[in-house]
Amino acid sequence: MKLIKNTNSILFCLILFLFAFIPLYPKFPLINIQGTFVAIRIEDFIIALTLGLWITHSVYSGQLKRILQDKLNQALLLFFFIGILSTFSAIFLTHSVTPHLSILHYLRRIEFMLLMPVVAWTINSRKKFVWALITLATTVFMVNVYALGQQYLDWPVISTSNSEFSKGLILSLSPGARVNSTFAGHYDLAIYLTMCLSVLTAIFFAVKKRFKLPLAALGLFSLFILIITAARQSFLAAFIGIVFSLVLSKKKKYILFILICTGVILVYPSQLRDRFISTFTVNILNLGKRYEGKTQDQQIRSRLNIPTLAVKTSSTSAAMSTFASPSGSLATDITPGEPIDSTQLGVYRSLQIRLNIEWPRAARAFIKNPFLGTGYSSLDIATDNDFLRSLGEVGLLGTLAIVLVFIQVGKRMLILLKNDNKLIRYFSAGVFSMMVAFIINGMFIDVFEASKVASAFWMMMGLGLATFNFKDD
Repeated sequence: MKLIKNTNSILFCLILFLFAFIPLYPKFPLINIQGTFVAIRIEDFIIALTLGLWITHSVYSGQLKRILQDKLNQALLLFFFIGILSTFSAIFLTHSVTPHLSILHYLRRIEFMLLMPVVAWTINSRKKFVWALITLATTVFMVNVYALGQQYLDWPVISTSNSEFSKGLILSLSPGARVNSTFAGHYDLAIYLTMCLSVLTAIFFAVKKRFKLPLAALGLFSLFILIITAARQSFLAAFIGIVFSLVLSKKKKYILFILICTGVILVYPSQLRDRFISTFTVNILNLGKRYEGKTQDQQIRSRLNIPTLAVKTSSTSAAMSTFASPSGSLATDITPGEPIDSTQLGVYRSLQIRLNIEWPRAARAFIKNPFLGTGYSSLDIATDNDFLRSLGEVGLLGTLAIVLVFIQVGKRMLILLKNDNKLIRYFSAGVFSMMVAFIINGMFIDVFEASKVASAFWMMMGLGLATFNFKDD
């Protein structure tokens, strides 16, 4: 019994450590994997240690049977089982994957998702719950501070946006580039802040007056960093998450204030505003000045809208390109038919890659094997739509299984909205809203495969579920 008690204390410390370490430690590679630039990193071993210790603790404490009887955990096991079938099918039947990559992708899903039951069973008292919230708030503050340092003090950037950067190169932001903070890309940072803003909004109404000002300051700080990431879908997801938090917290009177603030943010000149405008003008109305070509061959291809070869439109050399192109400048290395403005070009390509390459590829995979998909890793690194990715990789069965997991979590969060404890009640509203915002992000980004945000998401979900197990209730 003494060993079991000590093990639980160690697990609690490991969980607090992971809440801080995963968001704060940059994506330095530890072990490279052949065939991909996604590497094994230090946190993978720490998570593996945590999971192994939890499984051992569950067996020796006699809780394993109770854990397996939980419908949510059964839904998780069902998803993992379908993943095994899909992987087997992809390797031996459809031959649509490289075996070691498919297996590693499958293990990553287990690694991220098992953090939810680990947190739910380890955080078993209000005291531990409060310590977890303090750790989270401190981590968010440090993430924001580092983002500010990148923007104004030239602090280093670690990115995995391409195979060269993923080697752990120390980079710096060029003028007009978007901040990453300690994450591998500005999208990951924006998604993390979206999650935190949804939860912070709800918790604000639960804490005592002396804590309201620090929480409000942290929320505004996070919102500012989210704005300078210029991530459109994450900003929209944050808005929806905050509104959900207010509705579930029964604070609907603040929604008008949020609408006014959102309008002011979108009117004030910024990259975020420019990208929203470009989304409407370029992707919806098909406007914007396009490159028409200088030679006769380029002009012919431009009229046919067949952008087949890259053409430089200024004297800027591609070899001199920095981490990102400044917003609103003249784009370089574009093809006939594409927008000349760099911001419009980025918005245009972002949608065209999805419509013409990534989403059709996922649809073809689903058609090839509707029930089990073509296996993990068969759709390459990105699909930029987690629902299409799920259908393509694990088919209808795997997708329904993961939907079942979300239904189970959502039902429990809604039950906790009736809890007598004010902090638990509002935190549950925040977690449910965070889940909604995360899923909205998943419509245009592979959020469940991005290691930092996926780990943080499942741990936050586990923290919400943990309130069911408080021993001092």
